[in-house]
Amino acid sequence: MSRFRSNYGVIGARATDYLYNQPRGLVDTTSLALFNSRFLIEIFCWGAGGGGGQAGGWTFGAPGGAGGAAFGILPLRASTSFVVMVGGPGVTNGTASPAGGGGPVIGGADNRYGASGGGLSGLFLNTYTQANALVIAGGGGGGGSSRAGTGNQGGAGGGTNGENGYSPYDGKTNFQGQGGTQTAAGGVINNSSSGQGALQGGTCTAGSGYGGGGGGGYWGGSGGGYSESNTMSGGGGGSGYIWPGLVTGVLTAGVGTTPGDSANALRGSYGNAGAVASTGTQGVVIIRYPGLQRGTGGTVTTSGAYTVHTFTTTGSNSFSLFL
Repeated sequence: MSRFRSNYGVIGARATDYLYNQPRGLVDTTSLALFNSRFLIEIFCWGAGGGGGQAGGWTFGAPGGAGGAAFGILPLRASTSFVVMVGGPGVTNGTASPAGGGGPVIGGADNRYGASGGGLSGLFLNTYTQANALVIAGGGGGGGSSRAGTGNQGGAGGGTNGENGYSPYDGKTNFQGQGGTQTAAGGVINNSSSGQGALQGGTCTAGSGYGGGGGGGYWGGSGGGYSESNTMSGGGGGSGYIWPGLVTGVLTAGVGTTPGDSANALRGSYGNAGAVASTGTQGVVIIRYPGLQRGTGGTVTTSGAYTVHTFTTTGSNSFSLFL
């Protein structure tokens, strides 16, 4: 976690600890990228939860993975335009990719088992590309199914890395969908997954798409693999990201069906994993700054000394700040 020092003492990473209205010249910028910023905004993101797999012709479905969380403080010197991506939820038997790159379940005539991964949520400068990413919270992987039990759930979103999907039965852990990292999409071990990459989760390509889809992220998770008799694995979660030029940034990975930074009151119920045979919960992006409204986009409210922009419409949204 980044911290910096002023004449007022150590300033923490959270909004309640941050002193915005400091006289110019009091902040020590020798080792930090504050430069001569005129304004600072806070960004809170939660990725979407993966959908829950259903039994289909087997006995047990498995839940999806929860979304990860990301927080950052961005210094700005001039009016700026952004793209806000709000991750769409993973869906049981979802053959389309949810907003934010959740991996679909592409199964031809038989896709009745797995669920799609949840999409990433994040803030991007000008255009929605990996190169322009500022803050990203990863989406959770979709759940699979099994004859043995409910354990083939999706991995949660990142965080620094997405969580691997779950594949506990018959020693077939190599079939679990792999989480995205800071440098690459989730890999393929013994499972068969395609389509994972920058901002995009993968899909299982074996067994008519029986495994869960990977979560969207800075790098997407891979789809869960299929192997008789008990393995239709969960997909891996997507990774989060913090641009190094932020004043401070914190990534918090989800764990299983628990979202990252789950106790934060700003989250509400966004980013929850889908229960068995159920859709996950979409992501959310919340941007706030001190004082009167200076921007457009999302639902605008006030909370104490803050103006708050809340983005809940899944997919690409516009946000502009005027300084």
